[in-house]
Amino acid sequence: MFKRLVFLGLTLLPLTTFAQNKEIELNVQLPQIIVYANRSNKVDTIVWNGTIQDADISKSVKVNKQKYFPSIPPGNYSGITHIKGSRYALITDKFPSAGYYIFDITFDKEGQIVNVRNMGFTKTGDKNMDEEAIAFNPFNKHLYIGNEENSTIQEVEGDKVLKTVTIEDFKKYGEHNRIIESLCFDANKRHFYTINESTLKGDQKYLLRLKELDEDLNEVKEYSYRMDTPEIEDNKPVNEHAYGVSELLALGDGTLLVLEREFYVTDLKVGSWVQNKVYRILPGHHRKQFVARWKTRINFTSYNLANYEGMCLGPKLKDGRQVVILCADSQDQYKGILKDWFRTIIL
Repeated sequence: MFKRLVFLGLTLLPLTTFAQNKEIELNVQLPQIIVYANRSNKVDTIVWNGTIQDADISKSVKVNKQKYFPSIPPGNYSGITHIKGSRYALITDKFPSAGYYIFDITFDKEGQIVNVRNMGFTKTGDKNMDEEAIAFNPFNKHLYIGNEENSTIQEVEGDKVLKTVTIEDFKKYGEHNRIIESLCFDANKRHFYTINESTLKGDQKYLLRLKELDEDLNEVKEYSYRMDTPEIEDNKPVNEHAYGVSELLALGDGTLLVLEREFYVTDLKVGSWVQNKVYRILPGHHRKQFVARWKTRINFTSYNLANYEGMCLGPKLKDGRQVVILCADSQDQYKGILKDWFRTIIL
């Protein structure tokens, strides 16, 4: 049944998007972006700010070196969102209670992080339900937290939970610890987006459900997203081999950045690695534009392994380039080896 639904979704999405234009070359116009789909040879071209973009734009994207700041508390930082100015809200998925930190983050002129300060923790509940994602709505000034353990999204004001909504199919068909990892808010559309980390039971392998929610957290659309095949295919448990989408970010022009993460733990721990890839997509459109890639690892000379799970917009540089901030889950600085890494990429 669910395979049929997924197939129908994949079939109907392009028809829904392009129903009014049956010619070979079809257009979807959004602020700053036009996406062309050529049915004859299935090649897509993305035009951004009037310039044709390649399927791979990674050469024009700068990936800054990762940095850590000993002054912040050891954590399992799994989500980050911009609040105002230099203030950002972060969540940790294994803190004893539910809630969020406020960090003050400053940058140099090249978009590299120069300092991170902990401004305090706000408790929102007695039990942490594996908080994995966080987003901020600037119109009502509320935070929204995605909980993986019970597949819920909570609307939060200060220390009060105003609403809890369950993503029912995620809860019913999600594999343990492979469900909600991401949440973002598109301020232009005033909608949220979330996606399951890995395939739901009954769905086609590597096919995910990207959900669009309104400001009241009602589901308005569902899209299909195909994640990359993992570098290693095996049957290891999720705590030894985690792969899938760990975060989404709305760019405000109708497109999203998607962070795909593969974390592979060897039996001896030495040689373990994390592969991160960032793509840009238009929801409902099957092509992925490759943005950036990096790999970190543990070996006998380096302990730079970083499991990036949070991503949000940072400031814009003077030349107009956009800073994107990423934070990593260090498992509470596991055995003194892992660190709470931060990294920026410049679009």
